[in-house]
Amino acid sequence: MMETSHSAVAVLAQNGKSFYFAGVFLPADRLKVISELYSFCRYVDDCADELSHDQAKTAVAHIKEVILNSDLSDPLQDQVRLLEKNGVARTLLLDLVRGAEWDIHEEPIHTADDLDKYCYHVAGVVGLMMNPLMKVTDPAAASYAVSLGKAMQLTNICRDILEDAQNARIYLPATEIRSLGLGLTALATPGAAPTELKTVLKKYLKLADASYELGQQGLPYIPLRCRFVILIASEVYRHIGKKIIKNDFEVLKGRIYLTVFEKIVVLFKTSPKMLKPAFWLKPLRPNKQVVIS
Repeated sequence: MMETSHSAVAVLAQNGKSFYFAGVFLPADRLKVISELYSFCRYVDDCADELSHDQAKTAVAHIKEVILNSDLSDPLQDQVRLLEKNGVARTLLLDLVRGAEWDIHEEPIHTADDLDKYCYHVAGVVGLMMNPLMKVTDPAAASYAVSLGKAMQLTNICRDILEDAQNARIYLPATEIRSLGLGLTALATPGAAPTELKTVLKKYLKLADASYELGQQGLPYIPLRCRFVILIASEVYRHIGKKIIKNDFEVLKGRIYLTVFEKIVVLFKTSPKMLKPAFWLKPLRPNKQVVIS
């Protein structure tokens, strides 16, 4: 499944529009290797989401075998080795695969802690893998990278309530959903969002915003050009959440997204942040906690 650098960038441009919008400012060599990571993550995600249950189990088991056995000859091994050569540990790739297994086995998300663990495995770990690809060297940057990844995943979950429910999946904590009297049928039905759903969306978008705020405190650990890209990419995602709030949480009427014009507006609104000390100065007391489970 090894992508050439050109085709991996094309995959990012086609499927990762929010990041690619900012990613065009990356140095060419960093864009190529980050595109390879995106291509790998996309492949893992597609195996879990697009295949039948049995096919998905087989495909993800094979991915896991390739990661565990570095001597195994396989087209995918070339991509794994390329990422490893650029500093991505195989253990982190396995953490990502764990997120795919979570989806395949339809493991329930009962509590907020379960949701936090899920967000780590499908997105927080991607932040960790991005660090070496951007040539981040300070270990203190890890927790901030995880926070940004989790924030983006929470935004995805809140945005995609309808689509996920129509695929028989609910990622918000089951205990909270049940306590509010919501169920799969209600969330899978297009139309006005129930007041109860708006309540829980408000909570988790607020959590996402706090995670964006924390994650952006780690920007000074990132080399300058990559730092600018991560700032813009995170703000584009953050503004999806803000648009959901502006639209009164009406996520059951269709996917809420930013137009190209809106992304350009975010770019110009965000640029002044580069003049603030927080863009340049590392935190005096770095947040070192990274929850990996």
